Amino acid sequence: MFAGKAANLIEEGYQKFKSKTYQLIRQDSSIVVLPLSLLDELSSLPAKVASPNSALEHDLLGNYTGINLILESRLHHSIIQRKLTPRLEVITPYLEEELASAFKDLFLECDDSDWHEFQPYQIFGRISARLTARALVGRDLCRDPTWNNISFNYTENLFRTIVILRLFPPWLHPFLFYILPSYWNGRSYLKSAKALLGPKLHNFITRNDNGSWTTEDSEGESNVLAWLAELAKGTDRNPDTLAHVEVLLALASVHTTLLRMVNVLYDLTANPQYLEELQLEIQRETESKEGWNNNSYSKLHKLDSVLRESQRMSPPTTLGLKRLFKQSHTFSNGLYVSEGTYVCLPTFAIENDPEHTENPESFDGLRAYRQKQQESLSGGVTASGAGKHDFSSVGRTVLSFGYGKASCPGRFFAALIIKMLFVKLLTEYEFSFLPNTKRPKNLMLHEFLFCWPWQKMLFRKKVGGCPF
Repeated sequence: MFAGKAANLIEEGYQKFKSKTYQLIRQDSSIVVLPLSLLDELSSLPAKVASPNSALEHDLLGNYTGINLILESRLHHSIIQRKLTPRLEVITPYLEEELASAFKDLFLECDDSDWHEFQPYQIFGRISARLTARALVGRDLCRDPTWNNISFNYTENLFRTIVILRLFPPWLHPFLFYILPSYWNGRSYLKSAKALLGPKLHNFITRNDNGSWTTEDSEGESNVLAWLAELAKGTDRNPDTLAHVEVLLALASVHTTLLRMVNVLYDLTANPQYLEELQLEIQRETESKEGWNNNSYSKLHKLDSVLRESQRMSPPTTLGLKRLFKQSHTFSNGLYVSEGTYVCLPTFAIENDPEHTENPESFDGLRAYRQKQQESLSGGVTASGAGKHDFSSVGRTVLSFGYGKASCPGRFFAALIIKMLFVKLLTEYEFSFLPNTKRPKNLMLHEFLFCWPWQKMLFRKKVGGCPF
């Protein structure tokens, strides 16, 4: 019942017990849903008490998907936070170059003004894999078909395994996984990743250990593969482990950015009144005194607002702030949570509560943009709150990227490559749904949101040019 009706059950529970704690029964386990009033207290608990990684591993069935590595290593988190995010400006030109190359290789080239069919999920999936790969493995490997197949198809097979196994109680999982092709495919992709990346990682580690190599902010070594080899310590300093981390980073990056890319395209096609404003915003930035540069994406406030609104209405999951309690704990309101309890917050219901979002059923692409402008005019923006309405920001009622110290560290990278794609799309293409059709609906399985992968749309080239 939970698998097919999760969103409705969570919303029903939220409406009945908004300020209280309640329990949901899933096919594979039961979960405790906490009220928003406990957000700050929950997010401040140390991982030794309430672990976000253990909750994620529990949801994604780590023993059957390879996600269990996150229980042994925090490299996947620290490498993004300490290395990738601070260097986004450095790698922006390389990502723009890769996007242009990916369009030539993957997008149907047409010089006419006729409409052509394409499958957004399939095309954007490959483009997302290429852009992500440029940051994760560098130029030499980002166009390698083996790596791109791994980064895209590992994710697809992982979620097939999760969706199927979670239909059944945990005691059946050790028997069922043997008959799932997706499980064996996932293992094969992981093995291939270790074979592909292992030699290069071994070379990096060996040279770094003897003092003959360190990373530099150059195109060849401004990537996660090199940073991992330099940063990893102890048992993490192993080519197989680091290759495994790379696959998990690709999983997180490709899945979340692809979901947003497809849904933003759907939302803009269904709401064409925003197209001209977004195109003018890009044009003004291109024609500004500074011209188009690495900082231009941070100035596309209207496009950023559209991304934020799209995520509000179609987030990757309806539940967030997931924690698995490693120790028993009593909250300040007297709520006792025993060791081994899985808790979460109904993040989608919270953000779409009319008390938090006006007219939540309507897509208002410039909602965050207006909020930002109003605060600026009223003098209410402080240095600490300057970006609180950004797509990549988190807040008490904006929780898709988490909250507090466990917020998604890759959200800034995701924002950059999604904006980059739409600068290209908005300046060079027009899109339409198939005749007599409307915005495609997303699929909800368990608490996860998916796009139908074979959905078709129409596109055509238009007069204009991308600024990069």
